[in-house]
Amino acid sequence: MSGAAQHTYTAKNGKLSVIHGARIPLALLRLLFGDANSSSNSYHRDSDDGDDSSATTTTTNTSYTDTSLSPNHLFKRELARSIYALSMDSSHLAVAHDDRYMLLERPEDDAPMNYRLVSVGSDAAFPGESVTSLYCMSVYTPHGHQKQGRGQSLCVAVGYSSGYLRIFSIYGHLLTTHQFHPQALIRIRLRMPSQANSAQESGEMRYMTSNNIGSGNSVNNHGVSSAVDDAEEVCLTYTNGTMVSIDGKSLYLALRLCLNEASSAESDEPMFQYKKWAFDLNTPLVSDAVSYGPSAHRDPLASLAKATMTSSPLLSDATARFLVAPQHGDAAFGVFMTNEDAAMSFSAVDIAGKMAARVTGAVLSIAKSYFWRSSSQPSSRNSDSTSHGAAGTSDPGTLVPCAFAVRDSPRKVLDISLAPAQYSLATLTDSLGRVLVFDLESCEIIHMLKGLRGSQCAWLETESPDETSGTAHDDDRVSQRRRRMFIVVYAGKRGTVEVFELGSLERSLASVSVGLGWKLVQCPTQPLGGSLVVGSAGSARRAALPSLASCMLLNESGHAAHIQINI
Repeated sequence: MSGAAQHTYTAKNGKLSVIHGARIPLALLRLLFGDANSSSNSYHRDSDDGDDSSATTTTTNTSYTDTSLSPNHLFKRELARSIYALSMDSSHLAVAHDDRYMLLERPEDDAPMNYRLVSVGSDAAFPGESVTSLYCMSVYTPHGHQKQGRGQSLCVAVGYSSGYLRIFSIYGHLLTTHQFHPQALIRIRLRMPSQANSAQESGEMRYMTSNNIGSGNSVNNHGVSSAVDDAEEVCLTYTNGTMVSIDGKSLYLALRLCLNEASSAESDEPMFQYKKWAFDLNTPLVSDAVSYGPSAHRDPLASLAKATMTSSPLLSDATARFLVAPQHGDAAFGVFMTNEDAAMSFSAVDIAGKMAARVTGAVLSIAKSYFWRSSSQPSSRNSDSTSHGAAGTSDPGTLVPCAFAVRDSPRKVLDISLAPAQYSLATLTDSLGRVLVFDLESCEIIHMLKGLRGSQCAWLETESPDETSGTAHDDDRVSQRRRRMFIVVYAGKRGTVEVFELGSLERSLASVSVGLGWKLVQCPTQPLGGSLVVGSAGSARRAALPSLASCMLLNESGHAAHIQINI
C-alpha cells in the first residue's frame, strides 16, 4: 500500500484502538495560514507527497513520537487554535482560522494519505471579523435525486465574531448570510427530535438501555421515544447566552432551493423560520448552551436534592428546555425551561442568480404553499426581521427563566456534549477535571467521571447482529442490530483516550496514551431534513435513519485519527 505510514495505538486489553488516518499537507496549511514565514520553516519531509514507508507501526498503551510526522512548527500553534468540523461520514473535514475556512476531503479508501482540497471560503465583511464556529451540515437528498460522488448535498455553516451566520455550498459558494444577533456566534448544532431518530419498522433497530441510564424518555421495542411532539432545529449559541433556534424543515427547503434549484418566479423569496431565546443570567458570558426540546410531561424536580440545587417553580409541560454553562457567578450550570412559545420570525433567503436549474416536484409545491413569501403578499409584523443579512438583531429574544442551578463553587462547566436524541443524555466537562453524565429528562447527574483534567468528550456507537428475537416456534429468527453507546474522553493533560460504556460507567472499558495536542471532534449523525416524513400514508417513514455516532481525533501535526472499539 502506498502512502504515509499508518500508526496504531492499542490499549493493553485490546478493546480500544486509535488509528492514524489522512493528514493535511503542507501546501494546504500554507493556503489556510499564509506563507509569509514559511521559508524559515518546513516539514521534515518538505515534499509532503505521502511517499513515506507503507509499514504499520503499532504501539501498546504508550505515547508515540515520530519526527517524520512533525509539522511545520510555524503552523503548529495555528493548528492548535483552529476550529474543526466533520461531516456525517467523516469524509470531509472543515478547518477554520482567522477569517477563512477550508473544506477538505479524505481519500475514499481511507488510506493514510493527504487530505485533498475541495473549497476555500472567506467572506468576512468587517475588519477583524473572524470565524468562531463551524458545522458541516449534510442536507437530505432523496435517493432518486442523489448525485454521484460524496458530499454533493454538503453545506458548511460558518459562525463569525460579528454574529453573522453564513452558509456555503460544498464548492465554497455563499448560499445565504444572516445576522440574528450582534455577539460572537460560538456554537452551531443540529438538534433532532427524539422520536425522529429511531422511528423504524418493527424488528429493524433497537437501542441498548439500562435502568440506571436515562429514565425520563421511555424507549419502546421499536426504538421510538415517547416524548411529546418535537421538531428538528439548527441551534445557534452566542457568547452572551442568546440562542437562536432555526426551524430545521424550513431551512432545509430553503437550502434545497439554493443548492439544487432556482425559483420559478424572481419575485418570490424562500424563507426560513426561527425563534430567539434569552436566558435570565447574572453573567454577561457563557461557556456553552444547548437546547434539548420540549419536556416529556413529567416533573424533573421530583428526585433532585434540595441541598445542592436551587429551584424556581417549573412547569412539567415545558415547551423549550436548555442547559446553560455561565462563565461567571457561583452556578456551575443551570437548566432553563419555559412553557411559553417564542414568537416565530422569518428570514428571507436571496437565491436570485445563484442557480441555473428550476424547482420541480414536491420540493416546489411544499415550499410555495408553506414557506415562501410572494412579493404580492402583505408584509408580516416581523417584516423588519426578514432583511437579507441583518435578521432581527435588535430583538432581545424571549426570556427563559432558570428552573434550577447547580451551585458547587468553584466548579464551572466548560463544554456540553449532547448524545443522539434518543438517549436523552449529555456530558458536561468542568474546570475541576470531572465529566458529569447528565440525564436530560430526570435532570439528574447519573455519574461523575473523575481525574480527567483538560478533558474533551464525544459519543461513539457500535453495532453488531443480535439474533435473540423471535419465538421458540420460529424457524426464521428476526435479525436485529444491537447498538451500544460509549463516552469517549480525551484527557488533554495526560494525553490519554479513555472509553466508558453506558451501563457500566464505574470503570473505563479501555485506555490508551496518544500524546498531547489532540482535539476530539464529534461527527453529526443525521442530515438536515432527516426528520421529514416521506412515503404514502401506509408506508410513511422518516426521511433518514440516524447513522452510528462517531468521532475523530485531530492533532497539531494536521493528522486525523480514528477511534475504534474492538468488542
